[in-house]
Amino acid sequence: MIKIKLNRQENTINLAASLAEELGSLEVFPIIKNNEIVLDDSSSSRILSIEEVLPYIRRSLEKSKTKYRYIHVKGETIYIEDVESGEKISEPPLLFCPFCGYATQYEEIYWIHVKSHGVI
Repeated sequence: MIKIKLNRQENTINLAASLAEELGSLEVFPIIKNNEIVLDDSSSSRILSIEEVLPYIRRSLEKSKTKYRYIHVKGETIYIEDVESGEKISEPPLLFCPFCGYATQYEEIYWIHVKSHGVI
């Protein structure tokens, strides 16, 4: 059985869903196990080779909009170096107390803390 390993769980799930659509007609089904996808070809009339699977994987990566650096094949395992999507959730900056180093991301709590030093 062919295994596909990715770095990020969300990309693994998206790729498995896309591969299920692509490979369903060939009776090959992706099964997610940890951060890898195992292609179950036990129902298929023939066993797919890595060379036959790679175009489906590339197409599925494009379809699921998964960004990746490279695809590396070693034995029966395909390694995909996937990267984060361009959108990042920005976290508010940390506010540090100049007197004791206390840190918080909430401005209200920061001002209450600074006032507790008796300065303001």
